[in-house]
Amino acid sequence: MIFDLVGSLGLFLLGMWLMTEGLKLAGGHALKNLLGQWTSTRLRGLVSGILITALVQSSSAVTVATIGFVNAGLLAFRQALWVVFGSNVGTTFTAWLITLLGFSLKIDALAFPLVGIGAALRVISPYQRGRALGMALAGFGLLFMGIAALTENFSGYAQQINIEVLLTENSHTTLLGLLIGLLLTVLTQSSSAAIAIILTAVASGVAGLDVAAAAVIGANIGTTSTAIIAVIGATPNAKRLAWAHVTFNLITALVALLLLPVFWSLTSVIASMVNVDGNALMSLAIFHTCFNTLGVILMWPLEPRLSVFLLGMYKRGSKQGGELSGLDANVSTIPDVAIKAMTLELQTLAIELGQVALPTSTMQNVNEAQLNSIAERLDAVNQFIALTLKSELTKEQGAQLTAGLSVSHYLQNAYKTYTSAVAIHLLIKQPSSLALQQMSYWLTTVNEFNRGLVHSDTALQRERLTDIIDHYRIVKTQLLAAAVEERIDVETVDAALQVASLSRRFIEQMVQANDALQALASVDAGKSSTSSSLAADRSGVAPQEAAKREKMVG
Repeated sequence: MIFDLVGSLGLFLLGMWLMTEGLKLAGGHALKNLLGQWTSTRLRGLVSGILITALVQSSSAVTVATIGFVNAGLLAFRQALWVVFGSNVGTTFTAWLITLLGFSLKIDALAFPLVGIGAALRVISPYQRGRALGMALAGFGLLFMGIAALTENFSGYAQQINIEVLLTENSHTTLLGLLIGLLLTVLTQSSSAAIAIILTAVASGVAGLDVAAAAVIGANIGTTSTAIIAVIGATPNAKRLAWAHVTFNLITALVALLLLPVFWSLTSVIASMVNVDGNALMSLAIFHTCFNTLGVILMWPLEPRLSVFLLGMYKRGSKQGGELSGLDANVSTIPDVAIKAMTLELQTLAIELGQVALPTSTMQNVNEAQLNSIAERLDAVNQFIALTLKSELTKEQGAQLTAGLSVSHYLQNAYKTYTSAVAIHLLIKQPSSLALQQMSYWLTTVNEFNRGLVHSDTALQRERLTDIIDHYRIVKTQLLAAAVEERIDVETVDAALQVASLSRRFIEQMVQANDALQALASVDAGKSSTSSSLAADRSGVAPQEAAKREKMVG
């Protein structure tokens, strides 16, 4: 029955999903460290992509997550590029896993114990990572159960539906095999699932190697659909990364198709060398690995030119006011990485809000676009934290998210106080008044304090804040006296007093935000030099200056 086949595929996909999600949660800290410390060069990025994909068993998940990391500012474009290229090689591990274990072991010898142990860990483990590992083990077992069910059901159709016989009746065998692989990947949104179906069809005698080889190439092309969907509404760098992924897969597929006879000869030679000649599944796994490795070899000399071309796309032009938040929903599913992204975004927002100057006269204009951008990004941080809270969290992760909410709260208060002060400042008249000139000097002092806030340690900023509050009291007394001594109208004095009070509250909230940001960074043990360079890139300051800022919040 067709429903048995669909059910078998569903069991495989469920196992793949549980395994991928469990490994992402259990290995989130390792994933964060790999991204932070192992992507500084092309080779390291390539190795990281291979290892991460082998870990989570889904190149689509790694590609989507990497796009999210670029969105969030955790990875620069050139770093992420080779992670994605490496993920294409890493996905071949699935074919080897299925070939070596999926068809050679009895299902009850491995799958049922894994499901049992995984379910027990999921229920009784007191630790979040232990529960996540249990989910991954259970998923691993279900994956093999799905393969066994697919094999059994495919065997029933082997004589009724022989794809190879149907295709050899026309001259478009390779093209139709390519389309089958493409459609399987697009429909399941998983190249691993498509590869499993293709391998099962070969093992069951439904399809031959010629068709299967073309279908494997089609599956590689189909995996780009996930990346294209993931970049809808994303940042320019994420869109560039998606096009790099598409380019890599299309070039690799085109060369593999053109050189298909050569590849099969190479596959046969390698199969003979490792004494698996005649094993169709092993030959297909070797073929899959060979043409993905070829893609990396082809892209090594082409990547610099490709990067220059892609970096020229999606220019923002002369748009002012900063970029919208790059926090990505895909990142929120991996708590360790999500917290790092949140910390970096809050650090950047604190720096930018600290650079927003209060107008010292009614003639000054404020950058409305920049203020709107800050407001939208603060809202995006809160939404991102809410998404992250839906994941299972350790006690430490909960503390970090709580600290992040604190920083966001104080920055929101600072922003609202600033906009109120600016609005009331427009009501002030008689700028020639001595008292109002003193207030302008006070606002200048506030702006200078804010600009240097991120560079200061806690003790120093508290000491300076005490001096500024003393200055505020003097300005307040002068403004009250000016109503009588300088004959300033009461409305103007009241407006000036409100501006002085709001500006004082503004810097107090910024100090609170900075304190909370230090607490957040001190809880986060995963500090890396990547944060410094990315903070510099996003805030427009020199790397040395960014390092100082990170040192302050870390």
